[in-house]
Amino acid sequence: MDKAAVERRFPCGEVEEYITNYKVVIIIMRLFYLALAMWAFWHSRHGDIWNHLMIDYIVIIFCLWRIHHQGDPVVYICNKGIVIRRKAADFFERIDMVWDVEKYYNYIPYGNIVGFTANWEEIHVANLNDGGLMIISVDLQFLRYADKMRLLSIIDDRGHKDD
Repeated sequence: MDKAAVERRFPCGEVEEYITNYKVVIIIMRLFYLALAMWAFWHSRHGDIWNHLMIDYIVIIFCLWRIHHQGDPVVYICNKGIVIRRKAADFFERIDMVWDVEKYYNYIPYGNIVGFTANWEEIHVANLNDGGLMIISVDLQFLRYADKMRLLSIIDDRGHKDD
């Protein structure tokens, strides 16, 4: 999902920037998937049963797909709020993320954000209509510390703008 798609899909205003996972984590995961793909390719050269070969080729395609999507944005910082990618709740949602990742991005206005958990795996959002609290599971534990602090300061500054 690119900046233009975020601006079209959500009422968030202009996208100012986006945050991805820490570059070291991205590189390590890309190397891991590359090694797995190389092993599957090597293994496919030594197999002779067609279903074993198909499994190896499926693993290679999956690894290439994961290498391509390792650097995808996790958070978009916009004028009126943030657009954040939520974590898949179960295996079937994880499979659905392969085909339609845009469905798992949520828009949250700055004024509704209460905070994050200490491990950055959940965001607490106030529901202003009925006074409830929503907890959204997110994958933010692999962001750089500086990005986490910048995100917190932006939420704090813009969340209390109307007060």
